[in-house]
Amino acid sequence: MRRFTYIFILFAVLAPKAQASDAAAPDSTFRKVGFSFGVLPAIAYDNDLGFQYGLLSNLYWYGDGTEYPRYNHSLYLECSRYAAGTMLARAYFDSRTFIPKTRFTADLTWFDDLTLDFTGFNGAESVYRREFIDEDDPLYRTRIFYKHQRQMTRLMVSLRRKFNDDSPFFWQAGATAFNMKIRKVNPDRLRGSFPDEPTLFEHYTDWGVIRPKEVDGGFETYLRGGICVDTRDNEAFPTKGVWTEALMAYAPEFLSSDKNGYGKLTVYHRQYFDLYKQRLVFAYRVALQHKLWGRTPFYLLPHWNTTVLTSATSQGLGGSKTMRGVVRNRIVGDGSFMGNAELRYIFARFMLDGQSFSIGTNVFADFGMVTQKYDIDTSNVPSEVYADYFSRKNEKMHVSSGIGLKIALNTNFVVSIDWGHALDKNDGKSGLYVLMNYLF
Repeated sequence: MRRFTYIFILFAVLAPKAQASDAAAPDSTFRKVGFSFGVLPAIAYDNDLGFQYGLLSNLYWYGDGTEYPRYNHSLYLECSRYAAGTMLARAYFDSRTFIPKTRFTADLTWFDDLTLDFTGFNGAESVYRREFIDEDDPLYRTRIFYKHQRQMTRLMVSLRRKFNDDSPFFWQAGATAFNMKIRKVNPDRLRGSFPDEPTLFEHYTDWGVIRPKEVDGGFETYLRGGICVDTRDNEAFPTKGVWTEALMAYAPEFLSSDKNGYGKLTVYHRQYFDLYKQRLVFAYRVALQHKLWGRTPFYLLPHWNTTVLTSATSQGLGGSKTMRGVVRNRIVGDGSFMGNAELRYIFARFMLDGQSFSIGTNVFADFGMVTQKYDIDTSNVPSEVYADYFSRKNEKMHVSSGIGLKIALNTNFVVSIDWGHALDKNDGKSGLYVLMNYLF
């Protein structure tokens, strides 16, 4: 994916006209009141899908400003389309006052991804060969070899409330409903020509590695509950504190299309250190997800249980929200561990037309591995091609690193540009991501 944005041009024009303020710390007297919003063109380019076009916007209501930079309500809207047909429509509502003393969030997303990455299961035990998708390599098969199509409809609702007014501890509850439609890639909907070669998804289907009743997708609903402690000084750009969660997800059989229920435990720990006047911050996140019982359908293996969505999906490991530079969903199993470490630096703050702007950078390292294997049957895989798809290597830690640029409006509207590089060629090469918000 090659992404670019006009945000650089915007700030090159506006920044010289802005009145500079103390770059070492935010203006403690500034209070945003009432309504605020940011609108950006959703612009991207993909070799197979062509240009992405559309709009994204984040609308905020700060009320009388006494809680700034905390907002009363936030509504994120995005609608975009690729020239070849992939579409995304999303609405995400977040409120502290809609239900008194209770944080309420709701998300409705429809995402028709024509070329979702699919590289197999269990991390290092699945072989990823870039020569299969390199048109200049003698072993080239097709650029869509590690792809399949997934149309996802998701409805998610979450509640969070303090145990008492003075406590940093919260209880959390919610539910998420998925409807997934899985297909092999349709080359006729993509740009360019493709050899008539089966993809990895088609091989897995033919060999029975993916169970027949899961091949076409299905619906799944899970119920979620847990506790957390949150002492962050700010949600959009925390400079100190911790945010730790323990979540239990239960997908009952009667709310599943394949009648297989399961339970999973997910634990996150995030911590932030102010190294210099809210300008230089070290932040890290570690997380573990583990299946407790039952069987997860293959199309939900990448999903990570969460109460907060900072993008259209919560999945990994690999990709923009977990391990930047690693192929999306490269590291998938019944249970997995991930971690991220970032050094964040704000090098400019200024006021413009009554709005607060900041520009910063971040350097990072991302890592993760499968800790609980997904049970698959490879007995029907032909022995002469087994080594092209499966490895007997033991799972290990997968690592990527990179650098980013962050541009914020009134603290909460953050444009994030990250470039990451995978350290092992079996995990991919690199990735450039233009999204919203810090990773965590």
